[in-house]
Amino acid sequence: MLYIITEYFHPFSDAGGPIRSIENLIKALSKNHPLKLITSANSHQGESLPSTLKSDYFVPEPITNTEIYYSQNSIKGYLTILKLLFKNRQHAFYINGLFIPRLCFLPALICKNIIISPRGMLINDTLGKKVIFKKFYLFLLKQIIGKKAVWHATDKAEVSDINRVFGANATVQLIPNIPVKPTQTLKYYTKHSGELRLVYYGLIVQKKGLLRLIEILKTLSYPVSLDIYGSVKDQDYWKLCQQQINGNDSLATFNYKGHANPADSQTILASYDALVLLTKGENFGHSIYESLSVGTPVIISDKTPWVFEESGAPAGWIVTYANNEFDTHRLRQLLESLYNMDNNTYSLCSTNAHKYAVDFYNAHDFQAQYTALFNSFN
Repeated sequence: MLYIITEYFHPFSDAGGPIRSIENLIKALSKNHPLKLITSANSHQGESLPSTLKSDYFVPEPITNTEIYYSQNSIKGYLTILKLLFKNRQHAFYINGLFIPRLCFLPALICKNIIISPRGMLINDTLGKKVIFKKFYLFLLKQIIGKKAVWHATDKAEVSDINRVFGANATVQLIPNIPVKPTQTLKYYTKHSGELRLVYYGLIVQKKGLLRLIEILKTLSYPVSLDIYGSVKDQDYWKLCQQQINGNDSLATFNYKGHANPADSQTILASYDALVLLTKGENFGHSIYESLSVGTPVIISDKTPWVFEESGAPAGWIVTYANNEFDTHRLRQLLESLYNMDNNTYSLCSTNAHKYAVDFYNAHDFQAQYTALFNSFN
């Protein structure tokens, strides 16, 4: 039996990419690989479980056809999760994430066969406000784990991060995230020269660069619109974004659309000229892939695994991030080019974006790769 541990999962959907990653993983493997899932009994925003679901018990979950254990963040929750871990400590545990004491630290302490996927949480620029606590936590985790863990990295940069924090001798397997399937047909969309409709799709948190994007768009000398989708993870940061939006006297317009159901992401992303994500670090970036998967080009930072050939009609464009600043000159050039782009050129970019996503999806046998990862202890 494989136990997958992740901080948030269905029926909640407000924690961004990690939920998408695990959902796609379970869908791909649950038919041929016995597994159960352990997660929190609350959402990213603190919402409680519906009354129809019990916490601290395994309950059936129809979307992924598996059983889910919703663990309460309470004394009772800690005691019951301890009992569960000790009872099943001989099985394999796949831990999705790092900074959850009862859902990472305890399994690492108790269980014998553990696989840990940091999910981008080891990037220095993404440690956030609790840097000292997180570094101390990682130090303790390293002492406890020793060499017994297998690490799952989803890109080459994460391999380096794991080796930097947990040592060059750490056992690391590199397997990309399982994305959604690209749409079979290209989106039907007309790009008008002299218009630019952009979308931001992701958690609202400092590392995603929304504030800087808003500031730059306000300096443009032509009209541009930005629709913002995502749950607010950092309220203080969102207040700064709102101040910029509310004090807007520029030609740019901003619309906050709130949290979107991940099942609707491809439909939403297909209705824009481009996705813009000035992230300081992504180990995958589901919104980036999902945008490409429907034929919507992307403008992203160089702190993601995605790289594009930018000659001709590219699938996307890269903006460098160095010395705590994005290349704003480059970004303004790209935005102006997109603003003036006619439908013929845009259609070629859209076609190449879709092809890029299809080629990535077809290049990986995800089921075989993840099955081998989960059989590491056999």
